[in-house]
Parts: sequence; structure tokens; C-alpha cells
Amino acid sequence: RNYGAWDIEILAEINNAPRLTRAALRTAADYFRASGADIIDVGCTPGLAFPDLGDVVRELVAAGMRVSVDTFDADQMRIAVAAGAELVLSVNGSNIEAARNLAGTGARVVVVPDLGGTIETLEPSFDKLTRWSIPYFIDPILEPIGLGFMASLERYAEVRRRYPEAEMLMGIGNLTELTAADSTGVNAMMIAVCQELGVRAVLTTEVIPWARGSVREVDIAR
Repeated sequence: RNYGAWDIEILAEINNAPRLTRAALRTAADYFRASGADIIDVGCTPGLAFPDLGDVVRELVAAGMRVSVDTFDADQMRIAVAAGAELVLSVNGSNIEAARNLAGTGARVVVVPDLGGTIETLEPSFDKLTRWSIPYFIDPILEPIGLGFMASLERYAEVRRRYPEAEMLMGIGNLTELTAADSTGVNAMMIAVCQELGVRAVLTTEVIPWARGSVREVDIAR
């Protein structure tokens, strides 16, 4: 199968969104869209309430943006999708039943391995999603250098071998944010890996100073 570089969608995450003002959220979203992001990812914070989540998603969608939500919380998933979010990150064996409520909405989900588990834990989750007619990406999880980086690349390759037609996502921000080096070359190399593996969506952000500009770099790299 041949994959074109421009088939890669960029998700840009607004980190710690519940702690930001509505104005700051909108500014970040506008900046990421101008930088080349296809989807604005609203990053929720585990254990922190986000009463404005629905309003935030509706505002971004009304402004013509595609929106995803990064949460494991079932209520936040439901609220975000009802407000117009098209993608939920993430589900695994711990919360897969929450995804059942998304059936018929058209929203996609990202499937990750169970915490501490191998890629063998993926299949039970996406078997259920298939039965419920919920489209999904598989994300085997990219690890930082020194914490299993090479093994994580091998997981992506193995998932592609096992499931040659599956849609995949890679959180390349896991590498750029935790590698104390200029991000331009790192992003270029990771987009090359994604192109060759047919990973058609990437998630990144710009929190640490050396990763500022990453969304634009990824846009140029693809």
C-alpha cells in the first residue's frame, strides 16, 4: 500500500485546557489552526472538572474548526461529542464501555493498549468498537528516548503488519516535548516514519520551549 505524506492529519493539543480561560483557549486554537493543524485537540486534565467543555467545543466548531477531546472520562467524552467533537482520545479496556455511548454519532475514537499492557490488549477493545460500528484509530503509544523509544517504534511496525488496513495515530509530542533538542529535525524524522508505516494522524503540542513551532514544523514536514 502506498501512502501519501499529505494523507497525514495533524492534531494539535491544547494542554491543561480546564485551567485556561475561554479567551486563552480560543487564542491557542486560532494559533494552532494558523500553524497548519487539521484538528484542535482539547486536552482535559484527569481529576479536574471542566464545566465549560461543551461550550468550548461548540465555540471552536462554530468557528469552523474540527475538534477532538483528550480524556478517559465517560462524561467528558459524551459532552464533547454532543457539542461537535469528532474524535475522542482515548479508550482501552478500562473505559471501552463508555465508547458504546458514541455509537451512531459519527465520532471516531483512539484505541490504546491497557495501562502497562502489550499490543495484545488492543484487539478486545477494537473488536467491540467494530461490533458497535464506531470507527477508530490504533495508537500503540510512542515512548520517549531512554524509556522504550525503539521498542515503541517496533510496536507500531508490528501493529501495521498485523492490521494492514487499520487507521493509526502517533503522539509525536511524546518525543519532541521530552527530547531536549531542536524539534525541527525530530518532527521531520517522525513524519517520515509515519509516512512509511501509513500512520495517518499525528498528535503534537507546544508546551516546552524547544518544541515551540512544532505544529508548523510538522505541517511543513508532511
